Amino acid sequence: MANIKATRKVKTFVDISLAFSPNPVTGDLTVLKDERAINNSIKNIIMTVPGEIPFNRDMGSMTTSYLFDLVDAGTASLLEEEIKRAIEFNEPRARTQSVKVQAQPSQNQFSVNITYKIVGYDEVVVLEHLLRPTRL
Repeated sequence: MANIKATRKVKTFVDISLAFSPNPVTGDLTVLKDERAINNSIKNIIMTVPGEIPFNRDMGSMTTSYLFDLVDAGTASLLEEEIKRAIEFNEPRARTQSVKVQAQPSQNQFSVNITYKIVGYDEVVVLEHLLRPTRL
């Protein structure tokens, strides 16, 4: 009798790119897979205000409201908590391990470093993003 080793298939996560640009080869919509899909989703969650998405008024976070406060350690701490809450509430494919927000007052922005694991995968993913106000 042959020795058959059962392997567990890891789920693939696929999202459509919100740029809606066609693939240059196939002409189909561009898709984002796994890490890129979840990174894009997390960025969208962080930058979306609750109530902005029709029929899903709880989706998003209040991070944009903090961008017009003082760029200091206190606001960075509030942003960390809001980003953790938003990811845990809105992105079931990611398990947040840490969120670090660093105030950069001279550039009027916050540097965000999010470390998470994709559900069903062992590897750790690090997402870096800059938060800055769109109006000055």
